[in-house]
Amino acid sequence: MPRRTPGDARRRTLSQNFLHDQQVVADIVATLHPPPGALVLDLGAGAGALTRAVAAGGNRVLAVELDPRWVGVLRSRAPAWGDVTVVAGDALHVPFPAERFLVVSNAPYAIGTKLVRRLLTDAHGLTRAVVVLQREAALRLAGGGRFAASWAPWFELTVHRRVPARAFRPVPSVDGAMLTVVPRAQPLLSPAAYPRYDAFLTAAFSGRGNTLARRLNVRPSALAALGLPRDATPGAVPPEVYARVFTALE
Repeated sequence: MPRRTPGDARRRTLSQNFLHDQQVVADIVATLHPPPGALVLDLGAGAGALTRAVAAGGNRVLAVELDPRWVGVLRSRAPAWGDVTVVAGDALHVPFPAERFLVVSNAPYAIGTKLVRRLLTDAHGLTRAVVVLQREAALRLAGGGRFAASWAPWFELTVHRRVPARAFRPVPSVDGAMLTVVPRAQPLLSPAAYPRYDAFLTAAFSGRGNTLARRLNVRPSALAALGLPRDATPGAVPPEVYARVFTALE
C-alpha cells in the first residue's frame, strides 16, 4: 500500500480535490467571461489552476486559500502569473471587496452550498460567479425547489456543463457541475417584499395537499390564468415563476 503523506491527510481533512483538466479550467473561465482588468475572487484557490487562468486574461485576482501549505505555494508562483494577490483566509468568512467583482470557485464540495448561500446574501458587489459543486447539489440549488424559488426574484442560478470526476486530483467519488450565480438586472420583486414572499413560499412548499393550488388555497383556475397547469405541483413550477404567482395572488 502506498504510504500516505501529510499532504494526503490535509486533502482528506479539507476535502481538497484540485482541477487537473485544463479544458475544464478553460471552460470555467470562458463561462465566467470576466472583462479585462476586472477584479476576480478565486475562493478556495488551492494549487491555483483557476487563479493562473483568470490572471492570464489580464484580470486582477484575489486568491483566497485556507490551507497554509497552499498559501505558501500560491505566493511563490503568483508573481509569474500577473496581478495576483494571495489571501490566507476562509472562503466562508473573508471580507468581500467594496468595488464590483466576479467570483470563481472550486472550493471543497463540503462547503459548496454554504458558499453559494453566502454569495447570495453577502456579496453585494457581485456581478457574476461560477462555482464548481457536486452535480447533484448544483441541480438541487438551481432546480424546482424552495432554495431556487427563494432567490429567483433577484438572481439567476443556472447549471452548466458536467465536470467529470476524472478532471480532479485526487479523483472524487462523484461528478461535479458548473453553477453560475448572476444578479438580475431587473429584479422580479422588491427586496421589501421578501418577508411576505417567504411566507408565501412556506405555504407553497410546506402546506397541505399535493398540488400548488391546494397548498395556496386558491382555485386551480387562478393558476391556469397564469399559464400553469391546474394540477401543478410545487416542484414542477420553474423557480422564477413563483414571483409572478406571488404578485398575481397578492
